[in-house]
Amino acid sequence: KAVVSTQSTGELFEQMDTNHDDRIAPKELDSILRALGINATEADLIEFIGELPKEEGQDKDCVTFEQFSGKVKANLDLANETDTLQGAFNAFDHTADGFLTVSKIRSVMSSLGISFPESDIQMIVNQVGTDGRISFDQFQTLMLNTDDIA
Repeated sequence: KAVVSTQSTGELFEQMDTNHDDRIAPKELDSILRALGINATEADLIEFIGELPKEEGQDKDCVTFEQFSGKVKANLDLANETDTLQGAFNAFDHTADGFLTVSKIRSVMSSLGISFPESDIQMIVNQVGTDGRISFDQFQTLMLNTDDIA
């Protein structure tokens, strides 16, 4: 996992901005991402650049430092959130089979002294999971989109 600070991101950006116009082209963007430990495909680069807000008169294929650093920070925040969620998931998945079940959830909650009706746990597993089990992806979706549970 790459550890990135605003300073290191700025230094990389500055090194890649060889003509010092405060913008980098996709090829230079690829070099920066690789230096940060991110191996992006051409399609990833096109998507990355396409998602960035554009300033009036800005070359559509170039990226400013503000755009780049904002996007990197958002991706790092999501990666940190995913790591946190993976840790929480693993705490419930005591058999390490990659799935949560009603019994696993009930067991962990009981060991924490939390009383939660089994029917409520079953309802969540049925709404979020498949075949009576919740995968990590389903758990992550649940935790990041709490409005989805009614």
